[in-house]
Amino acid sequence: MSTRPPRGRRWAFPLLAVVLTGAGLTLPGALASPEAEPDADRFSLVGISWPAGGGTLDGTPQIRTRDAGTGRWTAWRSLETQPRQTEPGVPAPARAATAPLWVGDSDAAQGRLLRGGGTAPLPGRARLELVDPADGPGVPAEPAYTTTATRPAIISRKQWGANESWRDDPPEYGSSTRAFIVHHTVDSNGYSCSQAPSIIRAIYRYHTRTNGWNDIGYNFLVDKCGRIYEGRHGGVTKPVTGAHTLGFNKNTSGAAVIGSYGSASVPAKVTKALARLSDWRLGVAGHSRSGKVKLTAGKSNGKYDKGDATTVYRVTSHRRLYPTACPGAKLYAKIGTIRTMRTG
Repeated sequence: MSTRPPRGRRWAFPLLAVVLTGAGLTLPGALASPEAEPDADRFSLVGISWPAGGGTLDGTPQIRTRDAGTGRWTAWRSLETQPRQTEPGVPAPARAATAPLWVGDSDAAQGRLLRGGGTAPLPGRARLELVDPADGPGVPAEPAYTTTATRPAIISRKQWGANESWRDDPPEYGSSTRAFIVHHTVDSNGYSCSQAPSIIRAIYRYHTRTNGWNDIGYNFLVDKCGRIYEGRHGGVTKPVTGAHTLGFNKNTSGAAVIGSYGSASVPAKVTKALARLSDWRLGVAGHSRSGKVKLTAGKSNGKYDKGDATTVYRVTSHRRLYPTACPGAKLYAKIGTIRTMRTG
């Protein structure tokens, strides 16, 4: 039986940070950190953070959450680690963090490490980051950026409910968008498309308050119904520098599909949306999505050292430029189709 710690302190609504201390038994033989309950009633997205100077976690971080409606606990789910990125003019974040995971309406969470065939509690200075996406609009009837002969419809930041006070600095720009990089958010695929704006708001909050980034990392997002959303602030036709592919953020555009596509099939609407979006966005910069480009790493990232050059297709994947499984095996297999399918 697990012990319940005092409620954690509130950082800045709606991000809730709960410091985890001690250890407790939650299932026979399964060590986990004590239950963390939010200061408010609900959260829908969770991650794990720890002091940036403490290295990496010794094991695979996992979480489980309690459904706010049924009171039932989910199975344990592994979280992906992500690079600790810094942005121009923004202080380096004090904490490292996993990628966030959308869990739906929940009221408690637990974390643990999976290692050596067993489990262990999270270290004492790690904490669960519990994010409430806050109230906001649903999917609009008409996107702000309507479909033209070349441009797909794009739902604006205002339409998905971006709180512009969460970003502190103006956007950074490159000289031109030279490549289009495909990602997935590694979230659950069980969401309804009407929840997509809430998911994006939660990711935005996590990226700015947990990761310490200036804005949401992606330039665009796509839900499983094929709807396209404006990501990072600065203009959908401009070469806005994102925080999506360490070492290759400048002069590229990163688009993330909401969901996890390691084993799940990619909806045809998603493939078509990415094809139309990449065709239009690269076309704005005067490039064909079927071409190739030489990119140079601006930072070392574990696959390329700073200054290394590599030639890639202009429509490429996160894993091609960084040591990661993103965008998942199934979506990765669609990159060639995204690059070549007809969009007219």
